[in-house]
Amino acid sequence: MCRDGPPPPFYSFFFTKDDWQVRAKALYLDVKKTLAIALLASLTATEATPQTSAAGGDIGIMRADTSVALGDVVCVGEKMRYLTPSQTLDGAELQSLSTSSVADALKYFSGVQIKDYGGLGGLKTMNVRSLGAQHVGVYLDGIRITNAQNGQIDLGKYSLSNMESVSLCNANKSERLQSASEYASGATVYMRTRIPDESVAEVEYGHGSFGHNKIKTHLGLRGVGFLDYEWQRTDGDYEFRFRSAYEDTTGRRHNGDISFQRMEAVVVRGGLRAHAYYYNSERGLPGPVVRRLSDQWESRDRQWDQNLFIQASWRGKVGSTDLKFNGKYSFDYLHYRQDAPSNSSSMNIDNRYTQQDGYASAAASHGIGKWVMLTASADVRWSDLQTDVVGTPYVWRMDTKGVVSAIGEAHGAEINVAVLYTNIDDHRRGEAASFSRLTPMIMASYRRGAWVWRAFYKKIFRAPTLNDLYYVLVGRVDLRPEIATQGDLGADFRLGGMHVAIDLYHNTIRDKIVAMPTKYQFRWSMTNYGRVESDGVSLSAGYGLDAGAVSLRGNVNYTWQRDIDRTDCDAPEYGNRIPYSPEHSGSAIVEIGWRGFSLCGSLLYTGERYCLVSNNPSDLLEEWHTVDVKLSKEFGYKALRTQISVECNNATDSRHEVIKRYPMPGRNWKFTIKLCI
Repeated sequence: MCRDGPPPPFYSFFFTKDDWQVRAKALYLDVKKTLAIALLASLTATEATPQTSAAGGDIGIMRADTSVALGDVVCVGEKMRYLTPSQTLDGAELQSLSTSSVADALKYFSGVQIKDYGGLGGLKTMNVRSLGAQHVGVYLDGIRITNAQNGQIDLGKYSLSNMESVSLCNANKSERLQSASEYASGATVYMRTRIPDESVAEVEYGHGSFGHNKIKTHLGLRGVGFLDYEWQRTDGDYEFRFRSAYEDTTGRRHNGDISFQRMEAVVVRGGLRAHAYYYNSERGLPGPVVRRLSDQWESRDRQWDQNLFIQASWRGKVGSTDLKFNGKYSFDYLHYRQDAPSNSSSMNIDNRYTQQDGYASAAASHGIGKWVMLTASADVRWSDLQTDVVGTPYVWRMDTKGVVSAIGEAHGAEINVAVLYTNIDDHRRGEAASFSRLTPMIMASYRRGAWVWRAFYKKIFRAPTLNDLYYVLVGRVDLRPEIATQGDLGADFRLGGMHVAIDLYHNTIRDKIVAMPTKYQFRWSMTNYGRVESDGVSLSAGYGLDAGAVSLRGNVNYTWQRDIDRTDCDAPEYGNRIPYSPEHSGSAIVEIGWRGFSLCGSLLYTGERYCLVSNNPSDLLEEWHTVDVKLSKEFGYKALRTQISVECNNATDSRHEVIKRYPMPGRNWKFTIKLCI
């Protein structure tokens, strides 16, 4: 049957034309009412307070001397502190962003660089203020995620769909009952899973560019926990264009696929919180792009991962002393195969790695008077690594940490002083010497009104990983630990929905261990800089507004940073910038919500940076930016709720590289539908 006239407009999928007019009028009245409330509030600030009825009726005036008696109210929770620079994306913001993994969300934090080695299945690691990925501690529900082999956490393995919040703290949080491990990082990422406030069952399907398909199910029990399963498959065969001063290459990316399954369960009971996680994946590791595709080394590298952990924490009180205990066991299996028949100079490799990790910690906190809180905590971690790589025997590591911390506060001033002791022992033939260090930390802040002024000093070290020390091709048992010193001076302004922060910082790193990718993503070459100095300025601002049916959220971050090699004043590289460290970087997020609709736009910008310490013009990578847009709509019919979203990533079709010769995808799309009862 033929239909006369033009097709219906796109909005008819959601509502009719008459309904559009009704809703437009309702939006106008909501905004008008909100402006009237704000005007009355400003005119009657000390005499009266404007009120609206719960049903949204006429505006009335309640006299300021009217009183209402309330019963006793008890608030339980950790006091918000602003001793260190911190940034947070909560559940609503995380869901509105065009992101799927923790790595995608962290890109929008100030001072963060996410290293993405091309391909949708490529490795994604995090660098904060150029301290290096191993100086970033990643915590899930308060317990650290570790990798005994190389110390790098692939953040692409962790989904945002179950997260209540993702936070980044420079240095570490200033709270009671922290584990000793939290004091051992230059920066800390905290991921907190969401415990549902209502029982719910969800089914989700997603489809997008490059053969992307996703199926996800979620079962949540109110106040108890959740069970979550996700399957995802992406081909990753996108087109690219690689250009430099000497070459211009176009082609299609191959061997960038990934398929994975993830299962996760969380249970909360009183002060006990237990978490089980399983991840199984197969992925291709695409090789670098060379000048001529006709003689390009064809990457057929494959990697299989299995990751399992079970963890639990308990928090309670004995008398006037607060206690917290953590425990975790993890098992990681990795199978890497390299088979490149088109490249006769490469080796055929088929290696397997098995890691186990056992962890336990205890912390106790006790108040002295009204102003001082003392905390002591101790951690012990046992890790081992087994591999079939010829010449690499079995090795295991014992890592023990202890910390004593004091927090004092009075009249708006607050100070936190801590001393951390670390001892690391490796056990195998030809083992490295044990590492033992005392490292101090001091944080101070002063709060007056909406302003907080803060400063911190922290000295930490990281021991070389088992790969750094013992791996046959690159390991050195005489490798020295990397020492980092951080200093920060900042100010924070919070008023209503507005937040502005600025920080000036200086970092010094001695014996810096830098991992650079070779032509194989799985194999790295280790480069050591004797001394690196970093100076930077970090700016962030945010604003939130709820006006009737309309909500508006915005965040802006900008970082200026210079990382300079200060190793040898007689060397030609002295005073040069270190690789992959841009001077300018920033991000912006704007979200508008209205009556179940959500429109979110986000911008990422990274300035020019060099890929080698020689800083030759041919080593300079161009600046790049991407724009992502996500539109979603929620419907409700009786007990069934439906959410439909459409995402456009890299809407400007930016053809760029995060790592040299590893081109990133251009414009791509994703469609998702979620059913919830």
